[in-house]
Amino acid sequence: MNKMIAFVAAFVGLSVFAATPAMAQAAEEVVVNWGAGLGYGLAAGLAVLGAGFGIGRIGGSAVESIARQPEMAGRIFVNMILAAALIEGATLFAIVVSLLAAG
Repeated sequence: MNKMIAFVAAFVGLSVFAATPAMAQAAEEVVVNWGAGLGYGLAAGLAVLGAGFGIGRIGGSAVESIARQPEMAGRIFVNMILAAALIEGATLFAIVVSLLAAG
């Protein structure tokens, strides 16, 4: 659990630097606002965390279902992959939208 908290803290901390525009103004008027991209980085981080929890829950439920009915393993696996792909697609869309809004 401590590794996960450290990873999330590092991701949020680094996303602040990644979301700020570089060289957006003339050289004599450069004003760096390090907190400008915090909301967008936080939004992308929350999207990734939600996807991780969702896919983890799908995987756990699929393994439990296969343990209960091994003869249905093929259909369960296909449905699990389909649901995970849909979650990853929505997560990627959320990340792209948050990064586009930051720029």
